Amino acid sequence: MDKKVNVLVFFSLVLGFPLLLLLLPKEKESKDEKRKLADFPMFTSESYLKGTWTKLIDDYIDDHFPYRERFIQTTPFFHAAKGFQLKNAERVVVVPKKKDPSPEKKEEKRDTLAFLDEFEENFSGSMLIIDGCVYPLGGGSPKMSKHFAKMVSEYAANFPNVRVFSAVAPLSSAFIPAAKYKHFNAQNKKTLWAIKENLSNGAIFSDIFEELNNHAATKLYFGTDHHWKPLGAYYAYVAFCKSAGLVPVPLEQMTKKVKYNFLGTMYQYTRDPSVLAHPDTMEYWEPKVETEAYNLGAYGTSKGSKAKVFYNTSSGGNTYSTFLGGDLPLMRIKTPIKNGKKVAVIKNSMGNAFAVYLISHYEEIWVVDLRYSKQNLSRIIQENSINDLVFAVGMYAAMSHGTIGMMRRLATQSGNYVAPIRQENPEDPISPILAPDNQGSDTLSPR
Repeated sequence: MDKKVNVLVFFSLVLGFPLLLLLLPKEKESKDEKRKLADFPMFTSESYLKGTWTKLIDDYIDDHFPYRERFIQTTPFFHAAKGFQLKNAERVVVVPKKKDPSPEKKEEKRDTLAFLDEFEENFSGSMLIIDGCVYPLGGGSPKMSKHFAKMVSEYAANFPNVRVFSAVAPLSSAFIPAAKYKHFNAQNKKTLWAIKENLSNGAIFSDIFEELNNHAATKLYFGTDHHWKPLGAYYAYVAFCKSAGLVPVPLEQMTKKVKYNFLGTMYQYTRDPSVLAHPDTMEYWEPKVETEAYNLGAYGTSKGSKAKVFYNTSSGGNTYSTFLGGDLPLMRIKTPIKNGKKVAVIKNSMGNAFAVYLISHYEEIWVVDLRYSKQNLSRIIQENSINDLVFAVGMYAAMSHGTIGMMRRLATQSGNYVAPIRQENPEDPISPILAPDNQGSDTLSPR
């Protein structure tokens, strides 16, 4: 009898999971991991002989393993059970350097739900977990600040009729609620002030750090994600307004909304049970301004698609995509504020929650993602009479030669730029003129 039971259990395990893999419905994307799940690969003799087909089959099985999400969520508890841990104990997690993905995986990056930024792609080092919140242990580098300041100053020199702003966000490490980590606050300040000290040609410094530091008693960053909370982005907006001569709109004059159970990138890195037990609640505020928004794509298309400034995304891993719908290469936002003021915001994902507040002050807002836009920024500035240019990025973008180079190349890169036709077809605010630009150069100069 025991042998029969053993045989039955054995065949249930051997055959059960393949049957479940075959029969269970397949998810197309993982909201928790912010990426598209693998599709079943098409068989070709060439891919089979090269061995890539079997590798893609492995990826497909890994992504669609029965009850995969539940197993992933349960794993940290097994790790925690290996030894005794105090509840909310302070501890440091070391994140190893990531291996370069395969060519197939690199191509998949365009299919992520919300594009990864340089923090998610490149971070390695120590993270502090304290009271269920995760903080990167670092504060930037004043030496690197000089390179970022030089790039911003080049824009100021080449566009003398445009006000150019540096609005760089500090890391959450600046606001760790423990005295022994206070040196990270000082390091963040030193890094950002080095940008101020090295700006030239009339470039303007928005003191984001000081404004956030004045409100450090309030939680300004997510505990499970590396982005700031909308409240942190609001204080950054206040700092920008001070440097730009604008009057910030009080929060109480906006519409407050709330989303729950946000588990972001920091949880994905650590998979720590105490972090899982403390999901973020996201309170955010929408200015009472009607908007018309369009996604113009990476290069320029015959017509942009309609977009939104605020999206009613579900709670969970994709909560931060409430702002602008995630990272779109180029977005144009129109408002009924007919004051002739137009702004271009150069940003990574940190700038999403910041840029939405600007709809209270500008007739047009052009939101340019430094990583994905291939349009020529010089032409956007000139053909749309941009008044203000704001570099609203997280500190990691300002601390990387690669991303600084991306921001510099925006002004000169080749690509098709979509300019709106106004008089010819006023009913269609974004009917474009395709203007191919194949004369890229290695120097930053307006066209």
